[in-house]
Parts: sequence; C-alpha cells; structure tokens
Amino acid sequence: MAVRRGLPQADGVRGFARRFAAALRYVLAAGGTGLLAFAGAYAVLAVFALSLIGPGLLLLPPVLTRLRRAADGQRRCSGRWLGAEIRSDYRPAEGRALARAQAVLADRATYTDLLWLLAHALLGVLGAALSLTLCAGAVSWLTVPLWWWAPPRPPQLLAWEVGSWWAASAAFAVGLAYAALAGWLLPWCAHLHALTTRALLGPRRRRLSLAARVQELTVTRAEALEAHAAELRRIERDLHDGAQAGMVSVSLRLALVKRALTAGPERLPEALALLDGTREAAEQAVRSLREAVRSIHPPVLLDHGLAEAARSLVAASQIPTELDVEDETGGARAPVAVEAAAYFVLSEALTNAAKHSGAARGRVRLRTTARAVHLSVWDDGRGGARAGAGDGTGIRGIERRVAAFDGVTELDSPPGGPTELRVELPCGS
Repeated sequence: MAVRRGLPQADGVRGFARRFAAALRYVLAAGGTGLLAFAGAYAVLAVFALSLIGPGLLLLPPVLTRLRRAADGQRRCSGRWLGAEIRSDYRPAEGRALARAQAVLADRATYTDLLWLLAHALLGVLGAALSLTLCAGAVSWLTVPLWWWAPPRPPQLLAWEVGSWWAASAAFAVGLAYAALAGWLLPWCAHLHALTTRALLGPRRRRLSLAARVQELTVTRAEALEAHAAELRRIERDLHDGAQAGMVSVSLRLALVKRALTAGPERLPEALALLDGTREAAEQAVRSLREAVRSIHPPVLLDHGLAEAARSLVAASQIPTELDVEDETGGARAPVAVEAAAYFVLSEALTNAAKHSGAARGRVRLRTTARAVHLSVWDDGRGGARAGAGDGTGIRGIERRVAAFDGVTELDSPPGGPTELRVELPCGS
C-alpha cells in the first residue's frame, strides 16, 4: 500500500479547519512523546554502555522491547495521518536473555529505531514549540482590540506599543498573518514528521528472492481463491433466497390456481386473484434472478464496455459524483476479467464513500491504456480510512481483488479528508 508524498489540498474553509485541527493534535502529541524520547534515548544509550561490561545485556531485551512498542505506537499515529499502514520489520527475539540480546543487536531495525528516537525527539519538540508559538501569537495579536484600552499604560507587543485604535487594528492584521501562517505551516510540520517516521520505521526495501516472490504470489492467489469461494457462496445464497424461493412460490400458487379451476365455475374469481399474485411472484423472481446475474457479470459491462458501466455506477451513486474517462487504447478493450475487477472495485469504492465518508461530492477518473486500467475515486469526506482494514469487504476486499491481478492499490485518507483511492490493474496479468 503506497503513501502519498505531497500534502493534499484542503477543500474549502471546512476542509482547511479540519486539516489544521488534525495537524495541531498530531504535532502536540509528537511534542509530548518527543520529550519522553529524550529521556528514552538517554536510557537506551546508558544500557548500551553497560552492555559493554556485561550487566547491561540483561537489561537490553526489555529496554529495546519497550522501544519497539513506542515505535509501533508512532507507526500507527503516523499511518493514520498518511492514510496508510506503516508495517514493522523486526526479526523475532526468543530464547534466554543472552540469545534475545544477540538477536536484537543483530537486527538492523534496532538501529533504525534508535535513529528514529533521536529524530522524533528533535522534530517532535521543535514542531510542538513552533505550533505553540504560532498559535499563541495569533491569539494574542487577534485579541488586542478587545483589551488594549483596559490597562492604565499602553501595552507593548514585542517592540510595538498599542496606544490607539489604528495600532490595535494593525495588531489584528498581524494576528491574521500569524493565523494564516499557522494554518499553512502546521499541516506541513505534521506531514514532514509522518514521512520521516515512515522513512525510518518502515520496512526496508529489499530485492525479493525467488522463494520470497513465490511465497508472496502463493498468499495472493490463496486470498483470491478464498474471495472467489466467498463470492460463490454469496451467489448461491442469493439464488436460494431470491430466485429459487420465488419460483417455489410461483409453483405453489399455480397448484392453487389449478385446484380452484377444477373445483367449478363458482371459484373462477378466486382463481383469477391467485393468477394476479402468481404473476407478481414470477416478476419478483425474475428481478431477483437479474440482480444475481448483475452481481456475477453486469450485462452493461459485457455489452457496452467499462466506460459505460462506470457511467451507470456513477449515475446511481448516492453522492453527486463527476466522471472523467480517458481511453488511450484506440477503442480496444481490456481483458474481460480486468474490466470486471475494475467494475467491482469502483462499485465497492462508491459504496464505501456513501456509507462511511460523509462526503458531499466525489470524483472518479478512469484511464485505460494498452498496459493497464487506472482508476481513481476521490471524495471530500471526513477521511480516516485505513489500508488493510476489514474482514474481506470494503478496502480489504478491494486490496484482495486487485492483488489477484498483481495490481497496485494506493489509499490517501488523512484525518479530516479528503480521501482518494487509486488502483492500477495490469492488462497483461
């Protein structure tokens, strides 16, 4: 799951305020834990020094275990800001104290944790100090017109003496500048801290061996087969509870009609009423059957292609959504399985946005090339969606469906929004 590099643009005053509030919480929390990191760095270095003469080896495993817990906590916090999970990359440390100490000392992640501890202490405290300075400056300068006349002597802010309404108005303008600078700078401080955390605490990029690649593909295919089996069970359940139950109802009603007709002309009105009910039951069974067929492979996708199928999904979305379609293939269509995967990814993404985001509007971009189908779903909702979350539905279900084609899924969903899901499905897989 990839992570965005740039800070997303805030959508309107509401989005700007939500992003600023989320950034302020993040920066202040990083400042508080940064102060603790200074003490933690001193303790870890002291234990390392004691390890050189022996006694520190017993203290090393529990101290570094607590360091890993602190790093995992910051991974979760920074991952929420970036809208993506930051996974750890630790080697297991088991056995007796000496064996565990040897394992953690041989683990490269231990030293990146130490480097992160120092960087977190420095960046966290500096970011919190900067945010408090800017916010306090904005509040003090913005409130000058409310109280400058109350003291017996004209107040001074820095080297500025406020002794008139003109000076108070100028101080208010300075406060606005402070507020604008804080609103622009604090999200960037939080973003820089989160990216630094990801760079230091994220798993190292290693060249995958053939065995590791085979294992990765085995897991991916196993998840795809599991999802396929779950889909077959859902289709069987829909057919059993929908179309099959409807046809059984039609059969029973026809038997009642036959009984009424053979009973004599006096029961003809009853037979006609039963026929009306039978017709309604048959229509309902046909509708259920059509819905089951659409869930397997929508006819609009088969007959008119992915672009028209995307237009039908966007038109049916509960959120007003724009659609931008680019076709760079000259009219050629992607493989049927890839088009079906893109269709169901778009359907699931739009459903998630309608249910969970609280968005007022959305945007879908669909670009088809000779090599891949690129899909982007954006909304101006509250954000906070997490990659890898769920039990096979939602974002997790999308990841599994895309992984089955060796595709790429990227999620940008910082707290306060907006959210953007990007998917790339190779056409040659």
